[in-house]
Amino acid sequence: METKQFVVIGIAIALVIAVAAPFLASGNPDGLESAFFSIYDAKPFMGDELDEDAAGAAEEHAAAVTGNEFAHEALMPDYTIPGLDKTGEVLAVVIGTLLMLALVYGVARVAARPDN
Repeated sequence: METKQFVVIGIAIALVIAVAAPFLASGNPDGLESAFFSIYDAKPFMGDELDEDAAGAAEEHAAAVTGNEFAHEALMPDYTIPGLDKTGEVLAVVIGTLLMLALVYGVARVAARPDN
């Protein structure tokens, strides 16, 4: 198989996975944020009901302990584009996938220069 054909097939597979991911992913992920709020009793370990007051208190406590008060507004919070429901989730994952592919391509081009 030719390298170009291999890359095109890889990109196509990545995009198929990106489109399917929002439909296959759990609505209750058990990631870092979920574990953090579970530790501070802001949500049950195996549930998705978040106590906003307890979550705010947990974030304030973590900021006070660590001294880190960095915060930012995400462009696509929770892997979605606000107001577009499932379409927003699919678009967010596809855009993220394409941005990462572009980044990897750019780094590979710079690393492959003869002067490096």
